[in-house]
Amino acid sequence: MKKLLYVSAFLLIASQAFGQCYPDRHNTSWFDGWISCETSENPNEIRGESHWISYDFGQLYELNELKIWNINDPDLLSNGAQNVIIDYSVDGINWTEFGQEVFPKATGVNNYEGEVIVDFEGLKAKHLLITVVDNYGGDCMGFAELRVAVDSAKSENEDICIIADVYPNPVENEFSVFLEKKCLGDVYMAIEDATGRTVMAEEIIKLYDTKTIDASQFGPGVYFVCLRNGEILERIKIVKQ
Repeated sequence: MKKLLYVSAFLLIASQAFGQCYPDRHNTSWFDGWISCETSENPNEIRGESHWISYDFGQLYELNELKIWNINDPDLLSNGAQNVIIDYSVDGINWTEFGQEVFPKATGVNNYEGEVIVDFEGLKAKHLLITVVDNYGGDCMGFAELRVAVDSAKSENEDICIIADVYPNPVENEFSVFLEKKCLGDVYMAIEDATGRTVMAEEIIKLYDTKTIDASQFGPGVYFVCLRNGEILERIKIVKQ
């Protein structure tokens, strides 16, 4: 069953839709949302000094539809975010770009219901980062509210002793392995090619740790991230482009 995460400027909060004719409408108050008037250092270092907001969902989720309500104050519509970059992460340190999107300008009326921007189609993430590139001509940047439909990323794997996330996949120059769950004892990670030849020797990966692997020396083809916890083995297929 899908859940909805409603998130405001600083808090992850549960919410209920209101109204009957317009169940997802948003009011026109300027203070009901997030506004950034000065740039600051972005959590994703490649974004530099920018207008951004980061969300921590508290656990790993499979993300689906993303819906936003832009700034809906009739006098401040030009401050609404327009072109944005969306990044995601499983640990809040290593970020992967999902893509660049456009947030439509709000209407400035009380029956404004927001817009579905994108469907992540089950992408796994614990953190979401929105970087605003520009707006509709105002002095500040922002939007009123953001909602993400999610499924638990763990529900189908509760009986599996080793759970890890590998991203991005397919791989270009590097990829990361995030260990989400393990049995008792150490987990060892190695990389093998499609013939079973070891291309990266075993090393310990800790629970909730992220290992970034330099894949620039790997030739194009299929590889496997091999995780060993005692006699329990887990193999995750990756494709090097």
